[in-house]
Amino acid sequence: MLEESGTDSSQRIDVAALDVRINELLRVGHSDGMTASVWVGGVTGEPWYMRDASTVRAAASSIKTAYLVELFDTYAESLDESVSELAEIVSDESHPAVAHFSADDLTEIRREVEEATVRRLGHMMIRGSDVSNVVYNASANMVTALLGGPGALTARIQRRDAAFSGLTVRRYMLAARDVTGDNEATASSLAAVLRRIASRRIAGMEPDTISAIWDILRVPNDDSTDGRVHYFKSGSLNSDPMVRIRSGFWHFPPDETTVYVVIVEQPEPGSLSRDQAGERLAEVSVSVTDAVLAAAR
Repeated sequence: MLEESGTDSSQRIDVAALDVRINELLRVGHSDGMTASVWVGGVTGEPWYMRDASTVRAAASSIKTAYLVELFDTYAESLDESVSELAEIVSDESHPAVAHFSADDLTEIRREVEEATVRRLGHMMIRGSDVSNVVYNASANMVTALLGGPGALTARIQRRDAAFSGLTVRRYMLAARDVTGDNEATASSLAAVLRRIASRRIAGMEPDTISAIWDILRVPNDDSTDGRVHYFKSGSLNSDPMVRIRSGFWHFPPDETTVYVVIVEQPEPGSLSRDQAGERLAEVSVSVTDAVLAAAR
């Protein structure tokens, strides 16, 4: 089901044409139940295009953007200091943030996070560019634990802004998805977080703290010669339901911004092996994102 889309005077998307293009891109996985949720728009006003944007999906790591907001707000005065509780969490092998990791994983996690500053913890959780996948996800678990656990983190996120109500934290990263429930999001709620960040207007947060969030989300390798700058967070799950998420915003000088969220999901591998299905999901998510951003220009 497609949702009604909005336009404004600065962006006019050919909704029918984009619908057709996305349907074409999804056709490769149609028989395996591949579907997509899309949201694209500016930092204010009505979205320029939506497709199943209120459908609840597996959030994967894309929800970490909301974690980052809560982490940096909580420790705004001490971003470059370490948090003593981190050592306590990683030293307790029964703590739900780390109980599902192997002994070797725990050794690596302790080495990377015990003395990490808040800013470094946020970078590892979001970018993960210079650490293993284990540390990338364990960093998010440290944030979740510092902020009171999944239920308390959900309450923080949803209390900050009514538009974030579609975000729910039920488990620690890499923990089983069918025990306490999965972490979930809608494209609209992820977009709401990104819009607030992109607009530099987040309830209760100081400008310097929001700038620190921008620094973490920025992808310098995507900088364009025409001045475009990309702020990005992806998400990926190869267990069922399988999902690939691409979300972020492009900032165009002097003051134009395009916010986007693309979620491509299917219930199970279907006709392919799990690895092949995951690769196909990733390829389709990139193609859909490219189509959405091209239509928004």
